[in-house]
Amino acid sequence: MTPPSIPTRTDAAVTCGCGGIARITAVAPIPDRDERMRHTYHCPDCGKDLVFEVMKKGVG
Repeated sequence: MTPPSIPTRTDAAVTCGCGGIARITAVAPIPDRDERMRHTYHCPDCGKDLVFEVMKKGVG
């Protein structure tokens, strides 16, 4: 199964724009957005970090 290009809160991998698979490296709160978390993924194929704001569990 191919990972999504935009993650939900439970996705540990996403498809990078280069076609590689980026894996989650960090999850952090967003101080001014209580309902969201920042998920960071890293693609070993191109070296790019992908950052997404994801809804917290039980929100939305």
